[in-house]
Amino acid sequence: MKLDHDLVRYVLLGMEESENIKGICEKDLLEYVAKYGDYSRENVAYTVEKLNEAKFITGNVKWASNSPMIIFPGNLTYEGHKFLDNIRDNNVWKDVKNIASTIGGASLSVVSALAAKYISNKLGL
Repeated sequence: MKLDHDLVRYVLLGMEESENIKGICEKDLLEYVAKYGDYSRENVAYTVEKLNEAKFITGNVKWASNSPMIIFPGNLTYEGHKFLDNIRDNNVWKDVKNIASTIGGASLSVVSALAAKYISNKLGL
């Protein structure tokens, strides 16, 4: 399955928007990302798993018969907050995606580094 970087951003934004100290619930996360596109539950579950592997979130997914039984999105980690802070702005996100597309795609860690570098350059650091 392909990791959709836009969905990564929407999941992180949805998690941050939640007022629940334990983290956003599956239902609320699915409703949040649905505002931005037709993302399947499987795509959201896959994204949650990959964000956990990247140490951007604390969530996980329980699978049964190759389908997500339940999605526990969890909370943002400190690394997740740092990444989201760098890609929150729509214009910054658009520019970072354009830069990444010039090489035909980039891993999440490269996108994160690109976003941090982009912000640093904009601030003249």
